[in-house]
Amino acid sequence: MLTVEIIGVLALLLALMIFAMVRTQLQRRKLSVPGEVGKGATILIVDDDPDFVKITERILQSQGYETYTASSGAEGLKVMRTAPVKPDLVLLDIMMDYITDGLDVSNAMQRDPHLKDIPVIMITSLTGVRSQEMFPSDERVAVGAWLSKPVQPDLLLRTVRQTLAGVPVAVPVGVPAVS
Repeated sequence: MLTVEIIGVLALLLALMIFAMVRTQLQRRKLSVPGEVGKGATILIVDDDPDFVKITERILQSQGYETYTASSGAEGLKVMRTAPVKPDLVLLDIMMDYITDGLDVSNAMQRDPHLKDIPVIMITSLTGVRSQEMFPSDERVAVGAWLSKPVQPDLLLRTVRQTLAGVPVAVPVGVPAVS
């Protein structure tokens, strides 16, 4: 009888220790918790501005997202195709090595059966009608959302959460069609 009680107490202590370790791990690393859309998701940031990349990484990592980075469209595609974990989302600058680098990456992703389901948030410092005239107006761009630099952290995080959850995000008037 005493042995059964001791085993019961030991099992309870073990369960409490496991709970404490998991809670500590969640607090330290902000791991994914059921019900928190996107937390723990892997996000690839493709941008040639190292300051933007560094700040964006910090914002995303502070909320529990894992991040990869690339400084050009070609490097971004290489990371997507060779990384041990396929990204859940891509933040993609338009102008990098050349003026439509990001648009070309988005199109290449749509043609690749392994990448076509990864949502894209297009980020650009190009705003206004004069900038938009540089892009082909009849070209379909498969993106979940568009953001203009500088991006406010709360808008970035809200757009990331909505895109990961599959919630449509409003696209500004005048940008190429979204598929």
